[in-house]
Amino acid sequence: MKDGIHPKYNEVVIKDISSDFQMITRSTKSAKERITIEGKEYPLIVVEVSSASHPYYTGKQILVDSAGRIDRFKTRYTEVVGAKRKTRDVAPVQAVAAKPLSKTKQKLLAKASAPARVVAAAVPDVEDVADIADASDASAE
Repeated sequence: MKDGIHPKYNEVVIKDISSDFQMITRSTKSAKERITIEGKEYPLIVVEVSSASHPYYTGKQILVDSAGRIDRFKTRYTEVVGAKRKTRDVAPVQAVAAKPLSKTKQKLLAKASAPARVVAAAVPDVEDVADIADASDASAE
């Protein structure tokens, strides 16, 4: 390995603010905040979600609003655009004229909406069935 081209790999404490879980691990990330654990001082990296609070790992849902994300967005938005424009006017909805159907679509629609045709089958009378049965008995003898 070349010297001086790789970041420093130090021990840090990662703290999950939603579940107050913390662990000592190694990372190249540094932090200004520091914490002392068991007499040794470590850089403190604060995260909102970790394996201790994520629903995939815990099997339960925890709702955390970390420092009012919506309020932070609104303040940032008003700084960028200006305070005099707070909301947007709703555009009126205009009616759109229906486009005429093609001949093919009209035919398909007519077929789909047409009542089903019933084909009458020839049903033999009871006397005809008896004659057929007698004829088949006679031929079997």
